[in-house]
Amino acid sequence: MTGATQNLKALRRAAYRLAAWQAALTFGVAAVAAAIGGGAAAQSALMGGGISIVAGLYQALRMFSGQAALQPERFMRAVYTGEAIKIALTVALFIVVIRVMRPQFAPMIVAYAATFVVYRAALGTGYPWMQNEFGAAKLPGSVTGRDSPDDKLEPGDD
Repeated sequence: MTGATQNLKALRRAAYRLAAWQAALTFGVAAVAAAIGGGAAAQSALMGGGISIVAGLYQALRMFSGQAALQPERFMRAVYTGEAIKIALTVALFIVVIRVMRPQFAPMIVAYAATFVVYRAALGTGYPWMQNEFGAAKLPGSVTGRDSPDDKLEPGDD
């Protein structure tokens, strides 16, 4: 397994871990919402947090796909396209949830916004779940995720 493949797998794992922390926070907000406003408030909070998690995870996995990491141009295209689709997906999910589920607005928005606390904490702490046994970050050697120009993805690693 090449260094690029290992880095991409580490980045995808970090995206899943970030989503798991967001889910934990969403469940916490839903528990508080249930205590304050009952089951409907809790369900609304779960929907708001879920929208953020689904959209954010989509973008992260698109950015860290094997094909996107092969060339800087592909990576940047994946970043911009992923962000545009994330925004469209977020808007579409909010529309569907509001029209179909009729949630309580405040708990839904609070939980949605709370998921961004996880992003801020991750950025502020330097993504500690991506550190190796020596405490050094296991980030890619370049924007493309390749340690050297000779690192290539193997078939099936995308």
